[in-house]
Amino acid sequence: MTSDATSAAPSKPEALAEELVYDRIVDALIDKRLRPGERLNEAKLASAFKTPRSRVRRALNRLTAERLVRFEMHRGAFVSLPSVKEAYDIFETRLHIEGAVARIACERIDAEGIATLRRHLALEHQVFEEHQPSVNRISGDFHLMLAELTGNDELIAIVRPIIRRFCIIQSLYERSTGVLCLTHEHQTLVDLIEKRDAEGAAASMMEHCRHIFYSLDLSERRRAEANIYDIDIDDPLG
Repeated sequence: MTSDATSAAPSKPEALAEELVYDRIVDALIDKRLRPGERLNEAKLASAFKTPRSRVRRALNRLTAERLVRFEMHRGAFVSLPSVKEAYDIFETRLHIEGAVARIACERIDAEGIATLRRHLALEHQVFEEHQPSVNRISGDFHLMLAELTGNDELIAIVRPIIRRFCIIQSLYERSTGVLCLTHEHQTLVDLIEKRDAEGAAASMMEHCRHIFYSLDLSERRRAEANIYDIDIDDPLG
């Protein structure tokens, strides 16, 4: 006998389609193709993905739960527009969580994990030198990868949304000469982790986070400059 919950659950193909919509919106947020305060037109997203609006809505609901998207009554969904206080709160949380990630990585990472990180550093360097639009996403992936290499699922679940929200903060408050997630600092961090220098790695990670955060223009004036506008192109996610 099939329960109501089971019958209401999406099929595997439907779940995969929803996951694709979710992943592409997240990538667009991190790559800055969707900007803070920008309206997410459900109908246009559904058309771009050639998928029912119900799937887009479920993806947007997930993003709302992660505080990457906000809903406004009678207006619809918008990319989050974090306040200055939110920016400081997320930075403070990220600072200490990622310091712990670096320490744990020193204890648990193996030679294969170090090799994985070094391959990623080569990719980071390439996209940075070529000024590819995916540079923010690739740099953020380094931090997620490091958390994953600790093998701690709870830690991974904490780090992932923090990194994503921080990317929106960067997108909103960055200066024209803002510092991105610096590749040479990642290199230093991997070197310290390979040496099993837990305190050095934690300090390096925290200093790295500070460099990124304090490169931003954390002011209400900068936040007020964000435009809120409708997506009006055929494929808003490229």
